[in-house]
Formats: sequence, structure tokens, C-alpha cells
Amino acid sequence: MAAINKEQVDMDNPAFAQQDPHLKINDEEEMGLPPQFRNRYPRRPPLFDGLLNNVRAVTKKVEHIKGFKFEVAGGLSNNFHLAHSWMIPPSSKGKAPNPNPMKQPPVPSYTLAAQYLGGELRTPFDQPSYIMTGRWDSTGKLEAAIIKKLNETFNFRFSAFYLDSSPNNAQVHLDCDITGEDYVHSIKLGTGLYSFNMMQTIGKRLVLGYEMMTLTERNMSLMSYAFKFGINQKQNLYAQYVGAADQLILAYNHRLLDKAYFMSELEYSNQTGESRTILGYRQKFATSEVIITINSKMKFSSNLTLQGFAYQLKLCAIADYQKDSYKFGYGIAMGQV
Repeated sequence: MAAINKEQVDMDNPAFAQQDPHLKINDEEEMGLPPQFRNRYPRRPPLFDGLLNNVRAVTKKVEHIKGFKFEVAGGLSNNFHLAHSWMIPPSSKGKAPNPNPMKQPPVPSYTLAAQYLGGELRTPFDQPSYIMTGRWDSTGKLEAAIIKKLNETFNFRFSAFYLDSSPNNAQVHLDCDITGEDYVHSIKLGTGLYSFNMMQTIGKRLVLGYEMMTLTERNMSLMSYAFKFGINQKQNLYAQYVGAADQLILAYNHRLLDKAYFMSELEYSNQTGESRTILGYRQKFATSEVIITINSKMKFSSNLTLQGFAYQLKLCAIADYQKDSYKFGYGIAMGQV
């Protein structure tokens, strides 16, 4: 069974065709929103798979451009949106060959992303009846999903992943989310697995959850557990044990100032006995955003995003002091960015 890179685009995000391909932070800014868009269920917990999204939006920032990236995005109508992306990696001329034969050198690639919102959308606040998303790139990777919300309780997601041009590496998932005022249940049927998980809010600060997963190809059942504790309105502690990877994750989120966050994440793998710590800082301004991370292996990264009316400029830098490797990149996005 092929593994999916969890750091890639989250297919549960219905707007990924218009957003940068990395996890997003929920700023919980509801000023100016109409009542139907405000959080009517403050005690509703996050999904089991999305417990650490706010932390990993900083500690595992995906959009670290190595080379040059150019994007053009726009809406052909209120319902249909397209995004084109060209990625040109840095030249490997004059560099020593990669000692890892399994890791192919990066090549230029093109990505096409599309999104269709069902229903009549006359204002930006209208809710679509269903959402269809798709993404294809020139390397052969294909992702598609359809999301349908039946009512306030039931939400269905059907997604398909082709990790490369080989059909043997395809995966198909069907998810059903059952939500209440203080709980979330999810049922997943997928290629080679099926699972059930639940998250329950206890009191005002504590969230507990678990997941039961069965790998049909291996005839194996696994248990995973999740924990969240709100120290106060600005600080949260997280813990998650992932049975499939035999991995324990501890995380901390602290809102220092308005739109300024400090994140930390500790990963320990019981399979290898190795651990890794990541520290991150994110500061968002009116027209820009800065994200800085450093891990226990002395790998430093920074990402500066400048936002204009119909454009976006990204400047990225990665420094790996142990490997003496330094990479830089920049990107330009035009249209609905």
C-alpha cells in the first residue's frame, strides 16, 4: 500500500485550488463576518486527522520554494476557478551527483488545479451545495475530491489520489463526518484500510479522542490516541500517538501577540528510536507574513510572503548546517491569490 505524504495538500480543504499548497492557520478572526459564518459551536473539537493542523502550518511549512515558481489563478465564473503553476528547480550543473539512487533530481513541472462550487453563489458569503476539486501535474500525480455537506450533522468526502503515473500507487478514500456541538465522529473506507475515530470535548478545556484502524492487506488492527488541553485562550497543548507509524507527537501552540504565534513540535519514533524537535514562529502583518523554523538537526528555514491586491511574492531560504547545504527560492502569483 502506497503511503501518502501528510505534508502535501490536504484534500479535505475545499479551497485548495485558490490557496497556497500548505496547511492554514485558523486565526479565529470573526470580526465582520455574517452570523452564519461565525463559530456557532465553540466546543466542537477538530477532526482527529486535523488536530495538529494549526501547529504544522508553521513547523512543517510545505511551501518552501527551491528555485522559481510562477502561478496564475482566476475565476472563470462564480462557480468555477482555475490555477496554473510552473515550477523551475535550481540547476544541478556542477554539483556532485546525489548518493541516494532512489531520490531523483528535481525537474521542471506544471500543475493545473481546478475547483467547482455547486449551487447559486451570488455573494461571497453564499454556501455551495457541493464542492469538486482536482489537481494534476506533469509528473503524473493526480488528486481529485468531492465534498458534500448534507446538513449540520453529516458531511461526506470522496477523494482519489494517484501518487504518480502508475495505477498501482492509486488510493481512494470515502469519509463520513458526524458532528455535534461537542463531538466529531469520522468513518473512513479506503484502499487497504477502514477506520473509525472520534473526538470529544470534556469540560471547557480538554479534548480526548481515539482511532481504530484496520489494514486489510496486512490483517492488522491499530489504535491511535489524541489529546488537547487549552491552558488559556492563547496557549494549547497537544499529544497524539499514531499507531500506524508507532510515533508519539507532542506539540505546543502559543499566541504571543495579535497575529503572532510560537509553535513547537516533538516527534519520537518507537520504530527507529529517533526524535526530532521543531520550533517555529509566525508573524502576520497587514500585507505580509513571516514564518521561521529551526529543528534539532540544525536545519533553518524562513519564508516571507508579500501580499498585494492581485499578486503575491514569496521569498524562501533553507539552510542545513550539518549537510552544509543552502537553498533559496522565490515565487510570483498573479490573480486571485
